[in-house]
Parts: sequence; C-alpha cells; structure tokens
Amino acid sequence: MQKLIIDTNIIVLALISNSIPTRILYELVLTQKVKTCLSDEVFAEYIDVLNREKFTRYSNFKSKADIVLNRP
Repeated sequence: MQKLIIDTNIIVLALISNSIPTRILYELVLTQKVKTCLSDEVFAEYIDVLNREKFTRYSNFKSKADIVLNRP
C-alpha cells in the first residue's frame, strides 16, 4: 500500500473546493486506498488549522473537517 503525507494546505483546499485535492482526499485517503503517515506534531497542526474561525464561512467546512480528523 502506498503511503502519503498530506500537507495541511491540501486538506484545507480539499474541504473548501471541488478540485484534485478533494478527489485525492475522498477517493484515496478516506477510502483507505493509501495509508497516511502523520506525526503527532502534524496531526496537532491539522487540528489547529482546521478549527480556525476563518473557515466557518465555507459551507459544511466544520463537519467535513471533523470527518477528516476523526477517521481511523
């Protein structure tokens, strides 16, 4: 299984648009076709960035972010 490290900016872009990062996130990562590799520090950055107030203006951002952050 291929392993990926996903930059925080890619996750944000995937959650606010319908683009290639969106397809990567949903079709590869969330369906577990690839394995994501994260350190505790990177995961803490995901949590910090995805919970920023400025993203609340995007429809369903918080619920999508919760899915990403809580996936097994």
